[in-house]
Parts: sequence; C-alpha cells; structure tokens
Amino acid sequence: MAIAKIKRIEIIALREEKDKLLDILQELGFVQLIKSEEKPEEMDGLPFNEAEILEIEEAISYLSTFKEKTGFFESIVASKTPLYKNELKNIVTEFDRRALLEELKTLRSSLKDAIQRKETLCEERRLLSPWRKLNIGLDQIRSTGSCGISLCSFYTRDYEKISEDIQKAGSDLYVEIVNKDKVNTYAAFVYIKEEFERLESVLKNYHFNFIVLSRHDCAVKDRLFEINLESMILDDEIEETKAGITRLLRNQFNLMVIYDYLNNIKRKEEAEKNLTGQRFTFALSGWIKKREIPALERALDRKIRNLAIFISDPKAGEEPPVDLENHRLIQPFEFITKIYGFPKYSELDPTPYLAPFFFLYFGFCVSDVGYGFILALFSYFMLKKIRMGPQGMKAFRLFFYCGISTIIIGALTGSWFGNLLDLLAEGNKIFLPLAKFKDSLIILDPMKEPTKLLAIALSFGIIQVWFGNIVAAIGNIKNRRYLNILFDQVTMLTLLFGLTGLALVFLNLLGPTYAGIFKYAALTGSLGLILTQGRSEKGVGAKLFYGIYNLYSALSGYLSDILSYSRLWALGLVTGVMAMTINLISIQFSQIFVSVIPFIDEIAAIKIVVSTLVLLIIFIAGHLMSFLMNLLGAFVHPVRLQFVEFFSKFFKSGGSAFKPFKVETKYVDITRG
Repeated sequence: MAIAKIKRIEIIALREEKDKLLDILQELGFVQLIKSEEKPEEMDGLPFNEAEILEIEEAISYLSTFKEKTGFFESIVASKTPLYKNELKNIVTEFDRRALLEELKTLRSSLKDAIQRKETLCEERRLLSPWRKLNIGLDQIRSTGSCGISLCSFYTRDYEKISEDIQKAGSDLYVEIVNKDKVNTYAAFVYIKEEFERLESVLKNYHFNFIVLSRHDCAVKDRLFEINLESMILDDEIEETKAGITRLLRNQFNLMVIYDYLNNIKRKEEAEKNLTGQRFTFALSGWIKKREIPALERALDRKIRNLAIFISDPKAGEEPPVDLENHRLIQPFEFITKIYGFPKYSELDPTPYLAPFFFLYFGFCVSDVGYGFILALFSYFMLKKIRMGPQGMKAFRLFFYCGISTIIIGALTGSWFGNLLDLLAEGNKIFLPLAKFKDSLIILDPMKEPTKLLAIALSFGIIQVWFGNIVAAIGNIKNRRYLNILFDQVTMLTLLFGLTGLALVFLNLLGPTYAGIFKYAALTGSLGLILTQGRSEKGVGAKLFYGIYNLYSALSGYLSDILSYSRLWALGLVTGVMAMTINLISIQFSQIFVSVIPFIDEIAAIKIVVSTLVLLIIFIAGHLMSFLMNLLGAFVHPVRLQFVEFFSKFFKSGGSAFKPFKVETKYVDITRG
C-alpha cells in the first residue's frame, strides 16, 4: 500500500452539536473538509479576533529580538515546547494577555521616542561639532537691516581662489574662519545685503554650502555640553526601557500558547464556512483515510448522540487528496517524492520504486566509509536527541540510510577517508591489519579500474530505464489500461532489448550469434512504436508522423538517459581523488611548515607536536569541506536522475496533499494530560 485509500464522508448532526463536532474533528485530525458548493447559512460566530492574533504574533516577534542570540546549530534544531492540554487551559484562562500587551505597547512607544530623540541629538551634535570655536550665542547669528551674516563651509583648497574671485567682483566681505581641517573650512561671512547676488554668483562656482544651525541662547560649546548631558540621560532611559521589555520575556511563552490557541479557534471558524445549515441541523462533507474511519466512528458515538455518518467512494470525476502510506523502511524516501510533487490519486506512488535506486546511488556518489560514518552518526544523533516534525524525521532517517549506503559502497571500493589506512600502515606497522582488512573487502578499486566503474554506472541507467517502463505497465494494470501496456511498454521494452543487445554485441561482450535476435527485436519494437504512438491523432498522416517522431525520441532519449548515469561514475571518482589529495596536502604541508621555522625544526619534541597539530587541522578542515561538497552532489544528482530519467517513464504528478482539519501549532507541542 503506497497511496492511502481515501473515502468520502458526510456527517449530518443537530445544530446544537456543531461546536462539539468541530472540536472532535479538530482534535482527531482525520477529516479534510470539502468546501460546500451551496452558499452556507450564517452560523453562530466563535470568540475569535483576528486583530488580536496579529497583535500577539507581532509582540512575540518583537520580544524575540531581546533574547540572547543562539548559536547556528541551536537555531537549526530549535523545536516546539511540549505542553499538556490542562496547562494550556490554565494559561488561556488565567494569564492576563491584555495587560501584558498594553505594558509592552507603552514600553515600545517610550523606547521608540527615546531612540528618536537620541538620533535627533546625535544629528545636531554632528552639525554643531565643526563650529565649537564659535563663541557667540547661536540666537545672535542673524542679519541686520543692511548686513547679512551666514555660516558657510567650503573646500579648504578653494579658499585662496574664492578670496581672489570675490575681490575681483568688487564685493565687500568680511570672513571669520571658525574652524579648518584638511578637507573643509568653516567660516562666518558678513556682507552687504545688496551685494548678495554678486557674491552668490562667485560662490556657486565652488563646492560651497550655507549652514543653518538651530537657535539657542548659548554658544556652540555650551550647546554641545547640553547635548552630551541629554544623550547620557537618554542612554539611561533607553537601557531602563530595554530592561523593562526584557523582563517581559518571561511571559513570552504564555503569549505563544495563547497565539496557538487563538489560531486554532480561527481555523475552527474558517471550517464553519464549509458547513451547510438548516434550521435545526447542519451537514459537512470531507475526505477521510479508510483505515481511520472506525476510530472516528467510535469517538463520535461516545460524545455525540444524534448524528448520521455516510461513507462512500469518490464520485466520478472527483480527484481525492493524496496521502502516502509506505512501510517504515520506505517512508524516509517520501521526502524525495514530495520535493517533486504528489502523484494523482489513481496513479502509482513512486516512492517504493525509487527508494532502492536512490539508496544505492547516494552511496555510489560518496563511496567513502569515513564520510558514511560521519553522516550516519550525525543523523542518528539528530533523530535521538532533537524533537522535530514528521518531515524532519523523514529527512534525517533518509540521511541515516544514505550514510549506511555510503559505508557499504566505500568498503567495497576501498575508500576510508581516501587512502588514510594505507598511509597509516606505511608509517606504522601497527595499522597493517587494518589496511589488510580494508583490502579484503574491496571488490572494485575505482582508481585502478575506472572503466569498470563507468560500466557499472551505465548499467544502473539501463536497469532503471527498463524498470521505469515496467513500473508504467504496473500503473496501467492498476487502472486497467491493458492496451496501453501492449502499445507503449511492450513495444518500448522490445526496442530497448534489441538496442541493448546490439550494443553488447558491438562491444564484444556477447557473441555475434545473438545479433540476429537483437536486430529483429529492435526492428519489431521500432515498427510497433511507429504504428501505435500516434494512435490518438486523427488521420493516417498524423498518426504516421507522430509514430516516427516518438521512435526518434525513444532512440535519442534512451541514449541520453543512459549517458546521464555517467555522473554517478564522475562523482564516485571525485570523492576518492579529493580525499587522497587532502591526505597528501596535510602530510606535506605539515612537514614543510616545521622545516621553514628553524627553532621548531631543531627540537624534535616540538617538531612532532607542531607537525601533528598542523596535519590534524588541515586533515579535519579539508575532509569536512570535502564531505559537505560531496554530500550536496550526492543528493542533487541522484535526485535529478529520479526526476528526469526515471519519473518521466511513468510518474503522473498533479495530486493534492491530504490536509486534514486538525490542531496546528507554531510554538508549542500540545499533548494529552
């Protein structure tokens, strides 16, 4: 069983039992509700306030910014906090969330206001700092009836040219240099108002700015002192307000609980839109997995007296939602299928068919015992120590399996962190038994026999492409499309049999006596495809054209599909070569490092310690990088082979996931108690 058997369920009950029924359905999580085709009657509303949910969510996010920063690892594996139902009830009924939200709102407003005032003061200080030597009150910098006074800044390098141009223009001007640095000069200009336009025509040729400062009844240095004093007071106010917000963090969990509680009330209210109501009754329709029907009936019989339940098969033309059900060993590979999409309800679940291939291909790509142990142990640790959702569990179980596959393939190809065991055996005879044990397990050494490794990779392709057509036939049997098996799979497999056999004869892997069988098989398959692949078209010409086109696609597609599996060979070789290179670099660099530092090279004990330390650092860092790079490639490329070369033979996506009406939480994990 791969795709769960889905039944249609309809429930009719008294209107007064509506809330109780929705509570039961939400708690069990068995039924995916179907939106009513009729316009639902207005039902009694639930105590739900969406604005409050948004306010609480925003408060939770804001409070989180005041938490201590967690490490990268902790942020990845963060899980929901477990909470018993009675604890949830106590928090919802006893905790005063309105008081907390109001207090937080007040503190946030105070903090925002203090920060804005601090920023304003900082900006004022930035503007006033160049003018700290100006010894008159800021409110005294103003024009008289006939004279104007302006504060200005310009490039220091332009001062002489500006003075010369002003003199040539015949303008009366008094300049008081207030401050100067390597870039800018800050000055006060006093001029006759009638000559301002002439003065401005000269100054516009330079990078010249008129400065307007805030007015105060004190000199600049006194105002700067006031600003510093006010800033210190604001700093204390900001820190005190932040401390007040931080103290509210102890109540953040309560807000999380209430958020999840209210969000589920919201879902319950949204579920009411799927109900149809009469004066005294209401009805709902939905989808339910066949195996969960008895449990639902028992729960409803115990808690609701007057109701009617009708179970039926999906109606003609309906496309039920899809839920994958596989053996525990196969379930982790559902993670791969769901990346691609769900199959249609009436089609096959590809998970059981892709599982052995992906398991094998991943190990083939990494093919190193050491890397396999790292992956398996890390995945096992995550599964045992970290709480995670179903998808997370499936992902890490998948990687655990992949680690086992990598260990097996690595042992059969003789890679243990590359050639590490051989290097250790060369350096010390104590490791010689380990090297001999490693050699006893080797079936194929990729470094010595790369051609055989390529042949194995291409053989995987031939097997999986053939198997894809067999799976397509299984799907047609399930849906009673028997003619499709004859016209599509039988003709295609006949062609593939002939082409593969001819290739083996050409490579002298089979005797020429079999060539006739393979030749006639290829011709029969080709003729069958030409005659059948255009059967849905109208007209003899169109049928023939599409038949020939599909034959061409089959021939070119078969070749390209098989060649695509050479990526397994390439990745398998790359892992071993990278590991051996890292071992070589770590050994040689550790020797070079100690030899270029005289005082280390002269003291044997220090030389050994330093060279060993350098070797370990390069070895660990290099293999960690290699492990991560090969892990990515070993996941991406086998997944691509499944999606492109394998799924294209039989998989029909387009199904929708089974999403039952249930309790869903973002922050807490609600358990019975």
